Amino acid sequence: MSKIIHSMIRVLDLDKSLKFYAKCFDLQPAHRLDFPGFSLVYLRNAENDAELELTGNRDRSEPYTHGDGYGHVGVCVPDAAADRDRLAGLGYSPLDTKEVKADDGTLIGRYFFIRDPDGYKVEVLERHGHYQ
Repeated sequence: MSKIIHSMIRVLDLDKSLKFYAKCFDLQPAHRLDFPGFSLVYLRNAENDAELELTGNRDRSEPYTHGDGYGHVGVCVPDAAADRDRLAGLGYSPLDTKEVKADDGTLIGRYFFIRDPDGYKVEVLERHGHYQ
């Protein structure tokens, strides 16, 4: 049986991205590989088995485009509204917290989005139901 171990995104400024993911989601480097032309940094925290791999290419000077295929990375937090306020207090610009409800009014999920320094969307979901 297979399991997901990481998802990779390319970043323009590796240091800036490392700071963002550390401050916003407590994701720290678990493993780093430095090569002459690029670095691979695998981020995780105690809550995660899977990692987010940041790839920084040293010869890149233009931001990466995301095309029309990239969606977002999802993370869970205990309280979406409180985490949104925390991230705003750090000087980032999270979007408003929203809720998704079933037809009968039952809460399915509470979430907001924030963009990382390269414009990648991160969905921050409150731990509830399926989202654990």
